[in-house]
Amino acid sequence: MQAVVQLNAPPNTPVFTLQARDPDTDHNIHYFIVRDRTGGRFEVDERSGVVRTRGTDLFQLDMEYVLYVKAEDQNGRVDDKRFQSTPEERLSIVGGKRAPQFYMPSYEAEIPENQKKDSDIISVKAKSFADREIRYTLKAQGQGAGTFNIGPTSGIVKLAKELDFEDLRQPHVYSLVVTATEDSGGFSTSVELTIRVTDVNDNAPKFELPDYQAHNVDEDIPPGTSILKVKAMDADSGTNAEIEYFVSDDHFSVDPSGIISNNKQLDADNNNAYYEFVVTAKDKGEPAKTGTATVRVYTKNKNDEEPKFSQQVYTPNVDENAGPNTLVTTVVASDKDGDNVRFGFVGGGTSSGQFVIEEITGVIRLHNKPISLDRDKYELNVTAMDDGACCVNGDTTIHTSTAVVVVFITDVNDNKPIFKDCGTYYPKVEEGAPNGSPVIKVHATDEDKGVNGQVKYSIVQQPNQKGTKFTVDEETGEVSTNKVFDREGDDGKFVSVTVKATDQGEPSLEGVCSFTVEITDVNDNPPLFDRQKYVENVKQDASIGTNILRVSASDEDADNNGAIVYTLNSGSNPADLDYFEIQPESGWIVLRKPLDRETYKLEATAQDKGIPPLSRSVEVQIDVVDRANNPPVWDHVVYGPIFIRENFPVGAKVVSVKASSGIDNNPTVFYRLMPGSTAQTNKFHTFYLQQRPDNGFTWADIKVNHPLDYETIKEYNLTIRVENNGAQQLASEATVYIQLEDVNDEIPLFTEREQETVLEGEPIGTKVTQVNAIDKDGTFPNNQVYYFIVDSPRNEGKDYFEINKETGEVFTQVVFDREKQGAYALEIEARDGAPSARPNSDNEPNSE
Repeated sequence: MQAVVQLNAPPNTPVFTLQARDPDTDHNIHYFIVRDRTGGRFEVDERSGVVRTRGTDLFQLDMEYVLYVKAEDQNGRVDDKRFQSTPEERLSIVGGKRAPQFYMPSYEAEIPENQKKDSDIISVKAKSFADREIRYTLKAQGQGAGTFNIGPTSGIVKLAKELDFEDLRQPHVYSLVVTATEDSGGFSTSVELTIRVTDVNDNAPKFELPDYQAHNVDEDIPPGTSILKVKAMDADSGTNAEIEYFVSDDHFSVDPSGIISNNKQLDADNNNAYYEFVVTAKDKGEPAKTGTATVRVYTKNKNDEEPKFSQQVYTPNVDENAGPNTLVTTVVASDKDGDNVRFGFVGGGTSSGQFVIEEITGVIRLHNKPISLDRDKYELNVTAMDDGACCVNGDTTIHTSTAVVVVFITDVNDNKPIFKDCGTYYPKVEEGAPNGSPVIKVHATDEDKGVNGQVKYSIVQQPNQKGTKFTVDEETGEVSTNKVFDREGDDGKFVSVTVKATDQGEPSLEGVCSFTVEITDVNDNPPLFDRQKYVENVKQDASIGTNILRVSASDEDADNNGAIVYTLNSGSNPADLDYFEIQPESGWIVLRKPLDRETYKLEATAQDKGIPPLSRSVEVQIDVVDRANNPPVWDHVVYGPIFIRENFPVGAKVVSVKASSGIDNNPTVFYRLMPGSTAQTNKFHTFYLQQRPDNGFTWADIKVNHPLDYETIKEYNLTIRVENNGAQQLASEATVYIQLEDVNDEIPLFTEREQETVLEGEPIGTKVTQVNAIDKDGTFPNNQVYYFIVDSPRNEGKDYFEINKETGEVFTQVVFDREKQGAYALEIEARDGAPSARPNSDNEPNSE
């Protein structure tokens, strides 16, 4: 035992507490100093075991003070002069130092026998008062050496080898000692660790024999007669070894002792004159384990059996158009007594309505005369009669039995799958969602039966679409993404998808459902300024509050993700910011105080309102010009909005703009169409500028450079810069807003080519299918689709069907007879709702 005493500890300072344990409940423990090697510097409280200092002298640093102590149980005598006591124990007390201390006086843990090797069991940690590293060791007291180990620095006790509760060589309780020793010659201390191993139900019950047999058991013994006894053992302990018995045949039962009895009358004619079943022994562990054995009970026969059909109910299927003599089914019966069997219908005879039965073979066929199968099913009662040949010297009674044959008339595939809730599908998917993200679960029903009504799903390829943007689980109808969508890219805000449901009939029928998936926005685009740098001239005497220039940024995201707020920051000179401010919503930079330098450099930032927000900055340079110099002056600072049709010709003039030089004797100006950072601001040179003189002025004509498309970009924001030709060239800018108008230049496209069926004899007005076409034009009525049956001699089905021009539903106009004609080709045209803007269209709507 070790302890530490402070060098200046006053008298009666506790330094250690002696602790002894006595298993007796009536113990009376006292503590004593047996030998004192300290010169009387310490004393011990006889009852509490607390060791305290004596005297006022200082203790010396690193000096060891040694006491030899013991504990006596004064309620337990060895003889008249001695009490039961512990051996002498050495207590080392060092001046100025203190041994490590465990956080608990002792440790306990409980683990199951199937604890995995090298797994953690418990953490045993000690504190070093000298702030040194502690190393841990583990020692077994008694059995168990090598069963556990401890991390030398972590204090984590692990299992070193596998346990087995049933192994008599392994204890169920391990007593261990963990020692914590400080590095570099420090102190050490120890603590007791007790680990208990619990039983796991890892042994199944085992029968003494794998097979049990009982011979010559009379089939007429009364229920409850004992037949044989089985016995199983379980190597586990406690409830894990308690066994219950069960049997798999309800003719028998088993009691807790393993005695098997019959529950009901036995029959020697069943199962080749013997019963074979499984007896199971099940323990009461959690989870329970079982063991099995086979039991055979051999019985004696009597002539008491009637013919038995192979099944009590036969359910053959016959096509509704089957002809005479068609095979329906074969009934089978056997007599366990060995008799011959003959078949017939109940009431006698071998004919019943539409059906006949062969007396010897049991074959049932349709009658050989013309028949009409006009029901869903027919129910036949058949008989099997033995001839008593098995037991000539015994009972010659004739036995009969009956069975039922239910003949189902097979349905034909005359209903196609229908998406009843198609009109309610409005799914959404977030842009950027990973490939395979769920979108919606569609469901189609087919009123046919069997495989004719089993539906599988697939995606219909959209016209002019490369690859499929969605996939569908063919069994469940779960639609998922097949790509990562970009709302601001080619995918757009809405994506059309068509799902097809196909039944498994021959030939198969199909139904389709088209719906639109909304691509919801995420804040994945930072604002983009319409130019890479802003440069503006301002006169030196500009007044406070003057609008200097306007910065403009756009954000392709939607709502708050695309809403922009502008801020202004200083460039290289922080003082520049004192002269200007920016309007956060409009982007106008405004003069705050009189100008006194030639050039100011600022930085404008556009930040959206998304979460988290995205931003982008641009350099702004403001050059101060002399009061006598004037920049060019525009006739209009803003032109537009100017509306042009999306089929506006390449090379055609959109608008003419003009500015004066601002210099009385020098009217020369130069125009430039500034390229922006986005397609809408002429990044791809969709427009170009031509400069021309006219009547003493210089004009700039804005013309179309590339074909326009309303469905791709609907509006443009162009910036035109003009410079004069003065000694100090000055410039100013104007904005041209151009908005496109949709024209009918897209052709409706059918989502798929269909093959449909209709039953002969169906009444006029029967719905056959519904076709669907999509027009990509951007506005009504250019994208409105109407449907027509093509009036052409080539269209053989034109007189037999009609179509709803708005919904695309196709209906019959006649009652069909399959024997006259089995198939019709029907050509349907989809037209949009306005005159075509395509070349050579004769002002007619677009159609496919």
